Parts: sequence; C-alpha cells; structure tokens
Amino acid sequence: MRPEQAGLPPSGGRWQRATARFRNNASIWGLLEYGIGPLLAVVSTPLLFRQLGSVGFGQYAMVMALAGFGNAANIGAAVTATRLVWEKRQEEDGPYRGPPISAALIASALAFVTVVAVIGIGITLAMGDSLTFGGIKVSTLAVPALAMYLCQQLDQLFTGCLKGREDFQTTAICETLGKTATLAAACATAALTHSAAWASTAQALGLLLTAMLKMNLFARTSGRQIVWPKSDRKEMSSAFRFGGWSWFNSLSALAYGSVDRVLVGAFLGPTILAIYTVGAQVGQIIHTVTVALFQKAMPMVSRMTTAAKGDMRAAAQTIRKLLVTNLMLSAVMTAGVMVFSHLILRLMLSADLAEAHLPLFQLLVVASGLLSLNVASHFSLLGLGNSKAVALLNGGAGLVSLLALWLLVGPLGESAAAWARILYSAVTLGGVWLVLRYLHGSIVASRPATAG
Repeated sequence: MRPEQAGLPPSGGRWQRATARFRNNASIWGLLEYGIGPLLAVVSTPLLFRQLGSVGFGQYAMVMALAGFGNAANIGAAVTATRLVWEKRQEEDGPYRGPPISAALIASALAFVTVVAVIGIGITLAMGDSLTFGGIKVSTLAVPALAMYLCQQLDQLFTGCLKGREDFQTTAICETLGKTATLAAACATAALTHSAAWASTAQALGLLLTAMLKMNLFARTSGRQIVWPKSDRKEMSSAFRFGGWSWFNSLSALAYGSVDRVLVGAFLGPTILAIYTVGAQVGQIIHTVTVALFQKAMPMVSRMTTAAKGDMRAAAQTIRKLLVTNLMLSAVMTAGVMVFSHLILRLMLSADLAEAHLPLFQLLVVASGLLSLNVASHFSLLGLGNSKAVALLNGGAGLVSLLALWLLVGPLGESAAAWARILYSAVTLGGVWLVLRYLHGSIVASRPATAG
C-alpha cells in the first residue's frame, strides 16, 4: 500500500528528501549566516579603500570601532529573545509573547546609549578643532557611529527572534541579502561622496531596513506586522538576569573590537588602523568558519551530559574529537591564508602598503588562527553549563590585550597591535585546558572503586 492510500503524506523521491534535509540543516545555514559578513567585508574592503583612500578607510574603521562602544549597554536582549521564543514555541501565540519584552530591554538600552552619546558629541563639539582623526572632527565620525549602533541592536534582536523559531533558512537568507545590500549602499555612497561618514551612514540605514524586514517576517507568523515593546518589570527583570553573562561577553567584545581599534588609531594613525582592520577581517574568516561548524557542540554536549548520569566517558571522547578536529581545521586554514597573504594584501589595499606592512598583516592572521583554536572548547564549556568560564576568559583576555598594546606600542611600533591580539588568543585558549580538566575529573569520579 502506498503512503497516500493509508492516509499518509507521500514520501517523495530522493531529490525531495535531500532538499528537505538541506532546508533543515542548521550547520549549512549557520555557515552562510556567520560567513557572509566576513566574506562581504573582505570583498567590499578594496572598493571602499579605493574610494576613500588609506586615511578615509581608517576613518571608516574608526566609525565601526566607535559603534562597538555601545556594547557596554548590550544587555543580552537578542539572546534572551531567542530563548523566550524557543521556550514558548509550542504554546498558542507563544513565540510572539517573548520578543516584546526583549524589545523593551533593547529600547531602554538604546535610550541610555543615545543620551550618553549625545553628551559626548556635545563635549567634542565644545572642544573645537582640538579633537580630530585623519583631519576631520571626531564628532563627525561619532554621529554615524551612533546610528550604526542603534540599527545593529535592532537587527540582532530580530535575528534572535527568527533563531528562536528555528527558522535558520530565513535567518541566513535575510543576513545574506541584507548585508549584501547594506555594503553595496556603503560602497556606492563612498564612490559618490568619498566620505567615510556618509558611507557608514548609508550602511546604518541598510541595517535598519534589514532589521525591519526580519521583524515583519517574524511577526507575520503570528498574524501581525510589527513587534511592539512591552514594559513588564517582572518579566524584564527575569529576562535581564538570563542575559547577564551575555552582557559580560559583550563587554569583552569592546576590548577586541572597539577599544583596541581606537587605541591603534590614536597611537599609530589611520593608515595603520586600516591595515589592522583588514588583517582582522581576513583572519575573521578563519574564526567564522570554525564557529559555524562547531556551534552544534553546545547542544550536543548538553544532551550527552544530561544522558550520561555521571559517566562522562562517552561525552569526553566526543569532545576530544571536536578539539582535535578544531585544531587541524584551524591549522590548515591559517597556513592557507599565510601562503597567499602577500597577494591578498595587494588585492585588498595596494602594492605599496603590502610591501611596507606585510609582517603586521601576517601576525594578525596568526592571531586569528590561534583564536579559532578555542571555538570547540568554548562551545563545549557552554554545553557543560559553564558560561561563566567563557565570559571570564573573554573578559580577561580583553584586558590583557589592551594592556599589552599600551605597553608594547613604544618598543615594538605597529607590530604591538598584532602581538596584543596574539595574547588575547593565548588567554582564551585556557578554555581548552578547562574542558580537559573538567573531563578528567568527571571520568575519574565515574570510575568504580577497586577492591582493596
């Protein structure tokens, strides 16, 4: 009897089953979602550099760095939205009830950052021409940086909502189309105006439109068009407590994605900041690939430890395989980028800059390769329920890297920027040691006592 004769849906052919598996494969869509940003950044960098010049591109990098300072007020609302949507997905209209709480948290954070930023911009304006970067006032860069931060937070919120619904395909497609259009707008604006401020403003508007699209796609599943913030003190307090360690992680991102670039620009100038940014972008591809491939370690390890009932030997074997695979993959990708590092830098910037600053670029690639070694261990720690260790490792690494940059920039010059990132990576590798120590202790504890 065929399935349709028994009242069941048709089984479909091999092509239909393969297509269904592809649509539901979180790893494939995760690779696209996480990889499209760094890939587009690498593609757009030569276009922006040729329209803005080395100084202008350094100013553009400074806008991105200033926008990252808003992470000090990132209270984990996007992560909380993912959790709330996922937990209530089986309830009637359940997925929609969580995002308004996260939206209210985001709105509070955005209002706070806006007030602080406006005060800061007012102070820089009062200082007149004494505070400049690359020949223009810092306030000119601070305004698009604020717009970039506000739009990024909205975009991340509704990305979290889609992930909570486990709609990985829609999330990845939105990320791909949105980031492509956004960077295309930035490149086109740079070609028309040759201004870093206007190019970054166009990028912020593109992010805002992408965020609105994601919000609409999410809300439509509940018969709505938009998500309105809902102020509920009790629910907001509960959501904030859940996102607390995510907030701490976002603070560590300040050191590695904002403060470091501001210091590099202040100590070494816009041209070196441009080289630093390009090196970080190329190296980020290595890290992004490992994140996309090993993000499944968190739920996998969580399930195995729950089912282990004290015997961690099977989980330990799986985690060790993940660590070894992570090591081999990171080593191969880093070596591949190093082989073509001179060609990559020539294509992205110029022959003169490639000749003068190739050692700095190569050190930055090595730093990213080292950082990618910790991906499997950090996701394993999260799966083991130790998010605190990940947050403390990232935060401590950020402080170490900033201190190293400050101390080494005098004796080492521009290479200090790369060595600071290498030290950041070295500290985060403590996650591997923590995982192995935890597994060793668990296995020893699970062994039956031998008769004396």
